[in-house]
Amino acid sequence: MVFKSGQYRKVELFACAVPGKEGLLQLSESGNVIFKNRLISCNYQRFCIPVTEGEYCFEMKDAHISQMYLRDSRDMPENGIRYLMVNDTDVEMIHMKDFLDTPFREQYHFTPFVNWMNDPNGLCWYKGYYHLFYQANPHRQKWGKMYWGHAVSSDLIHWKHLPFALEPQEEIRDSDLMTGGAFSGSAVATKEEIRLFFTRDAEVIGDPASIRQYQASVRSRDGIDFGEEEELLPAFSLEGANANFRDPKVFSLDQKWYMAIASNYYGKAAVLLYASEDMQSWKFVRPLRQFEDSAISSAECPDFFRLGDRYVLLASLMDIRSENGVYQPVKYYIGHWEKEEFQSICEGMADFGGNFYAAQTFEHEERRILFGWICDWHGEHEREKNGSYGSFTIPRELSLKGNCLCQAPAKEVYSLLGEVLFEGKGCTAADIKIPGNCYYSELLFSDNTGFEITLAVDGEDSMKLLGDKGELEILSTKNRDKDARFATKTEKIRKIEIFMDRRVVEVYVNDGERAGTKIFVNHSKGGVFRAFFDEPARVKRVLVRKMETIW
Repeated sequence: MVFKSGQYRKVELFACAVPGKEGLLQLSESGNVIFKNRLISCNYQRFCIPVTEGEYCFEMKDAHISQMYLRDSRDMPENGIRYLMVNDTDVEMIHMKDFLDTPFREQYHFTPFVNWMNDPNGLCWYKGYYHLFYQANPHRQKWGKMYWGHAVSSDLIHWKHLPFALEPQEEIRDSDLMTGGAFSGSAVATKEEIRLFFTRDAEVIGDPASIRQYQASVRSRDGIDFGEEEELLPAFSLEGANANFRDPKVFSLDQKWYMAIASNYYGKAAVLLYASEDMQSWKFVRPLRQFEDSAISSAECPDFFRLGDRYVLLASLMDIRSENGVYQPVKYYIGHWEKEEFQSICEGMADFGGNFYAAQTFEHEERRILFGWICDWHGEHEREKNGSYGSFTIPRELSLKGNCLCQAPAKEVYSLLGEVLFEGKGCTAADIKIPGNCYYSELLFSDNTGFEITLAVDGEDSMKLLGDKGELEILSTKNRDKDARFATKTEKIRKIEIFMDRRVVEVYVNDGERAGTKIFVNHSKGGVFRAFFDEPARVKRVLVRKMETIW
């Protein structure tokens, strides 16, 4: 199996032995063996092998490889890593655009190369690039021993994958009995370095009493390779906090550093507030917010930031349902901050669609940008060879409108707009077939009117968007959560934007006053947009355009 290294200077791969056998990995150049390793464990190990420019022969026996790529080129943020796919006879260099072009893969939402992804982490801008870190299991399409994946972008839209930034602790990585690893966190970027803050989790599989979670930190000057790890806040270091002690979000306010941590404090889910002068020594201040609903086990992935003249807390609430029955909703709380206390004055649902969780924000050039994990609580994902689980929403720019947190698509998203497929006004109906099933639609109304829009069709199944008297609802015949309604209400629906991307739709109402994210797995790349309007005179515009790929 032969490949050329080109401008890259290392080969990195994750490998394990076939159960019951001894595996073998070998890399040669011009007949000279430069790397050889025998695999005994069925747990994946990470290997990083220096190479020069040349042609290499890779051999393996009785081994599994989950991911393999070339890394360390002259300009890594610009070039990214180069994925290699090992098959029976060759090592194939992957072209991302072609590799990801399947019905089961989003084309303009960020996804991992293969396998599992969940929470967005460590969002920041550093030395000319946006950095996106994320929870990952590089080996399987399911949650497991957690790593941090990494990607960068110069425009917030087109992403280049980089080497994995963090991996599980050695005792977890090499154990059949334990799980955990590098859980969620955040980043602070200065002129000199990126500093990641994250949770280390260790637990015996099936034994909740064994869970230990503590906060840690690592630094990087080049934004790619991270140095020695430091423990900042040990597990069970705060009296009253239980094993839930995770997801540190570090931020600066009033010339001081703060850390918000998801926990359970004296029996109530809470976001804990810590303070520091140097991001090194942290002191507990108070709960930023406690939740009275005893059913909430933890307020995961907290985020706290200033927006205009007020402050916003985001929290992903575990184990409960919203008023409409949406499982594990993300809620926002708007209020005031004074003397290290947050007093909320109003609250709302961040997303009504049922597949949105673990949202994280960052600030750049006076814009507050959000990414959310497109989650799958109800087993809608379908595995395919070389497939992936999970993706992220398009970037959303946040603003306040009265007591509403608005989440509008970031302006950069519109650079992906392609061919116009339909444009009209005063429409009674529209019926369009969309090859590729990646499209954008904008609908403008002079007043409320009833309508029905078919967003996607898969055999006998369909997903529709229904509107009537200011209420909007996503209905899917594939919905497995019969206790939930994916609906929202506003005084008047003036504008709707729809972003359909293979197996995901995002709906935005009135420039982000409401947002809804829903999964609909489609087994073909054929798309549809089929609309009917009760009062055509109130339909000011219907626009449907193709969306281009980010790969």
